[in-house]
Amino acid sequence: MAILTVVLGVIFVLLMLSLLATTIMELIASFLRLRGKNLKKALQNMLVGDSKAGLEIDRLYKSFTENPLFKQLSFKYGRKSTDPPSYVSAESFRTILFDILLGDDTAEEQLGAKIDELDNEDLKRVLKQLMRQADNKIDVFKTKVDDWYNSIMDRASGWYKRTTHYVLIWVGLVMAVVLNADTLALYEHLENDPETLTDLVSAAETLAQNENIDSLVRTDLEFADAVDQFKAYKNEVDEIKSPLGMGWKNTDLLSATPYDWLTKVLGWVITALAVSLGAPFWFDILKKIVSIRSSGNKPQ
Repeated sequence: MAILTVVLGVIFVLLMLSLLATTIMELIASFLRLRGKNLKKALQNMLVGDSKAGLEIDRLYKSFTENPLFKQLSFKYGRKSTDPPSYVSAESFRTILFDILLGDDTAEEQLGAKIDELDNEDLKRVLKQLMRQADNKIDVFKTKVDDWYNSIMDRASGWYKRTTHYVLIWVGLVMAVVLNADTLALYEHLENDPETLTDLVSAAETLAQNENIDSLVRTDLEFADAVDQFKAYKNEVDEIKSPLGMGWKNTDLLSATPYDWLTKVLGWVITALAVSLGAPFWFDILKKIVSIRSSGNKPQ
């Protein structure tokens, strides 16, 4: 149980670092509009595909982004944004697509004929295939289009998560070096500092019992909100940094041996990889360990 207590302390620190790293990632994503760009790429893939016709890109994708409903989705807090929205629902996508296909013709029964008029062969084939699967029933066709859109968005989401995972590794490594957050040294420190360990465990138990991951990890934030979240988690990390021996203030770099540096670099890499797993992962592990310590039973 003593080892489990130390592990709980380490996991709590990794969770705090992961929350800070995730917030930094959100700052980067918000500043660079990564979600909007990811959605834009996915929509272009669906509406343009491998089409070589530049006019087709202008006509179809531009018509989509200039649709009044799409423009409304791009509004942020009452102000018009030139950036694409970070999210478009399947229903909104279908509504806009059908509006473009039908034009002034409001009869949905004409969808099949309108699809045949498309210049984009890739999109035409996809929609005709979906229409065949729906047996030319409009209500079923709508569901098929929604499912197609959701499957594309799932893949786009997977690409986005892979991208942010790689970014988190680098963010975690920079944090580990700047904060001197060495996981190996952290474990050793907590083994020999019962007072600090007790404080960390108490904080971990309080966090596990009173918080949920949605309240801790807020994504898709406006840049100003992401800055506020960053400041909050930075303050929390600053509070635990000194008692844990993190930071460079009392570090004697001149007397460090090559072995010392090797183990420290290894500790930094472990920290970076741990942070890249994300705050939800560490919060889930923390809750399970707290449950084991408090009840002695395996958590469900």
